[in-house]
Amino acid sequence: MAMIQVRAIRLQTKLKLLIHIALVAALFAASGCAYTTAERVKASVGVPEPEIALFSHCSSYGCNKIQQVSFEDTEWMSVSHIFDTPVKTAEEERETISKAIALMEKIVGPKTGTSDDIARSWMLTFMPQGQLDCIDESINTTTYLNLLLKAGYINYHDIGQIAIRGNKLDFMMLHNTATLIEKDSGRSYAIDSWYRANGNPPDIVLLEEWLKGWKPES
Repeated sequence: MAMIQVRAIRLQTKLKLLIHIALVAALFAASGCAYTTAERVKASVGVPEPEIALFSHCSSYGCNKIQQVSFEDTEWMSVSHIFDTPVKTAEEERETISKAIALMEKIVGPKTGTSDDIARSWMLTFMPQGQLDCIDESINTTTYLNLLLKAGYINYHDIGQIAIRGNKLDFMMLHNTATLIEKDSGRSYAIDSWYRANGNPPDIVLLEEWLKGWKPES
């Protein structure tokens, strides 16, 4: 009898492990970060060139939900004020861009129902509604960068393609980020909004470090 009980316990343990693995796999597959590149998604959904008066916003993982949004004059003025003090270096420009993107997220959040988007979303929630995975984040951040560029606030950088890292074969999570390319040096920088909750400045780090698996310490 004791032997049967031991075997039953072992079987229950194995079943729990298999269920856990299946849930993790399902969550991994559900995220846009897991199966494709943001550039491919951006092309497939046909995200148009953004304008202050009308631009697309992605959410619900893998740009599953697209909403048309605009900045009112007073809202855009508040973004513009961040650039009142002229920047003198590329580093200063990146820091100012980071603050502007944070404010743009705060403004857009209530309009799209994404104000409560959490940091590292999809790893911590099964509910995509109102949340953004790394594909949503990288496409939206690239949209914000293009709006700032058109407004004349980006002068030391060019906007790069959305970058991707990871490999399904070694089970490293695929991850996407918007990028900037410093004009003078040619160095590329990741502008990664996914590690922070809505309305927080994105992390900006050398792309070569990001591609090696960089993550924020906190």
